[in-house]
Amino acid sequence: MNASTEPTSGGARRKAPTPPAQAVHWHKALFWHALGFVTIVVLLWGDALFNFWHLAGIGEQQDADFREVTTKSGVIILLWLFSAYKIYHIVSRLTYLESFLHVCAWCRKLEVKQKWLTIEQHFAQQTGVKTSHGMCPECAKKMESEILSLAGDAGSP
Repeated sequence: MNASTEPTSGGARRKAPTPPAQAVHWHKALFWHALGFVTIVVLLWGDALFNFWHLAGIGEQQDADFREVTTKSGVIILLWLFSAYKIYHIVSRLTYLESFLHVCAWCRKLEVKQKWLTIEQHFAQQTGVKTSHGMCPECAKKMESEILSLAGDAGSP
C-alpha cells in the first residue's frame, strides 16, 4: 500500500489528506540551538574553573589553561554562529514554502485551511469581493481564431 493512500470500507483506496501546514518560527529554533551551545560553553568553563570531572571521580586533577579554554570557547561560538545562520535560512525557506497556496491542477480549486474552495469562494471569504466572469483579450483572440477556423472548415465541401 502506498503511504499516500488509505483503505476505505469498500476496499477502494482514496488519497490521504495532506498534513496541515506547520507553523515554523525561526526564533524558537534558534533559542533552543543557542541554549545548547551556551550549555557547552558553561560546562567547558565550569570544568576549567572547578574541575568537574575530578570532583565527580572520573578524571584526574588538572590545572586550568585559560588560553586553551578561551580558544575552545571561541571555536564553539564560531560554530554556533555558522550553524545559527544556516538554521535561520533553512527555517526561513520552510516558512516561505509553506506560504504557497495549493491549487488543484485539474479544477483550479484552492486549498485553504484543509478545505478546497473555488477561486470565487476564496475571494469572497478573504476580501468580501463578489466576482464575475469575463474574457481577457488573449483568450478572446484564441476563441475568435478557433471560431473562424471552425467556420472555415464547415464551409468547405
